Amino acid sequence: MPVEFEDDLGDALRRTADTFRPADPRELVDAGHQAGRRMRRRRTAGAVAGAAAIAAVAVGGVLAGGLAQHDGHTSGVAAAPEQPKPAAKPAAAAVTGEQVAAVFAGLLPHGTVKDLQGSGPADFGFPFASASAVFDDGKGPAEVAVGLQRDGQPLEPCGQVRASGVWCSLTHVHGGTLQIIKGYEYPDHRVETKDWTATFVTPDGSQVQLNQWNSSAEKGAPITRKNPPLDVAQMTAMVTSADWKHLLASLPKPKPYAG
Repeated sequence: MPVEFEDDLGDALRRTADTFRPADPRELVDAGHQAGRRMRRRRTAGAVAGAAAIAAVAVGGVLAGGLAQHDGHTSGVAAAPEQPKPAAKPAAAAVTGEQVAAVFAGLLPHGTVKDLQGSGPADFGFPFASASAVFDDGKGPAEVAVGLQRDGQPLEPCGQVRASGVWCSLTHVHGGTLQIIKGYEYPDHRVETKDWTATFVTPDGSQVQLNQWNSSAEKGAPITRKNPPLDVAQMTAMVTSADWKHLLASLPKPKPYAG
């Protein structure tokens, strides 16, 4: 091709290109942004389509595996689901003095009850519970008290507790052991305050003990009546009552003595 023709052709192309310049350069920028957005949309659509294709392949594989199992082909053994662990047994709520006092007052025979009070592990943290009141059956006020504990102390044979003016009986009732002692607050009888005690040891070793006096206080109070208010039958009924069971079961076992 002649050189002159090439030069003329180059000049003609440059002149033609100059005619393609936009009247406003901002139009070119806007057009570029629009083109970029179109490209991004195409890329996003492509990515979604690709993900859908992968998901379809995965589902197809699962279905194929399931069909293969039904067609008699051997498949891998699925891991056995974990067995739920048994829930821990909730700890029994600590016994309160109010609970003990309520049961105690409910078991007393007909009469007037004053100065009712109780205590339990929830109040002081000790592994036993108690309640007391001043009870009057119309023959004079007298202090009556009850104590509860797990793993009670062994009962002494009546032959070891008999003394001057002391009466003792030891019997087996309701699968447990009942001991009743009619004695005095002071063995030497320096005052005439009587102390009658009923102690019941349950079949599982828990203990309910009832004390009553013929004065309005265990010590330091004047004699208010000849004998404590409850007779043997009433004492027996109180300490062997089933109403104590749920409280005894909720008491903590005392820790072994480290001596």
